[in-house]
Amino acid sequence: MLDSNYLIINRHARRFSEMKIAGHTAVFIGSDGKVLDFGVLQLGDNVYAALLCDDVRNITFIIDKGKSPDVVTLLWMDSDDYSEAVKLLAKASGKHFSQQNRKINRYAEAVAEKLALGVKLRITDAADSANMVKCPECGILNPPGSIYCLDCGADIQKQ
Repeated sequence: MLDSNYLIINRHARRFSEMKIAGHTAVFIGSDGKVLDFGVLQLGDNVYAALLCDDVRNITFIIDKGKSPDVVTLLWMDSDDYSEAVKLLAKASGKHFSQQNRKINRYAEAVAEKLALGVKLRITDAADSANMVKCPECGILNPPGSIYCLDCGADIQKQ
């Protein structure tokens, strides 16, 4: 396999050709057979959220490190490799993978920003935009039944 997959940590991309799982750890290996720099990902209790988008074969983890959370994105070019990786990473992390849309990375970065401020959010699966509720303050679409805007915190029920 060519180095056609990507490990992206806080917007810094590295190509990898193989992923190995050992317990709660994912190890990413380059085409030279060596572990990538920063290519060891701990998937234990520090994983705040696990997101995925099947449309773009993307898995994103938000890693809670206190004041500086990491956004770790994995991209696969091959759909079979992606499907297998989803199974392996879900088992290794023990987390529910929340289905997102193509804006997965921006969503993950927004969650990480809130986490750095000490704000804990409930992660939900992406919803059909036709059923979403528009925030009266910032205009962001929020899931049906939301009381407060997930982006700015405005009271949505005052509409």
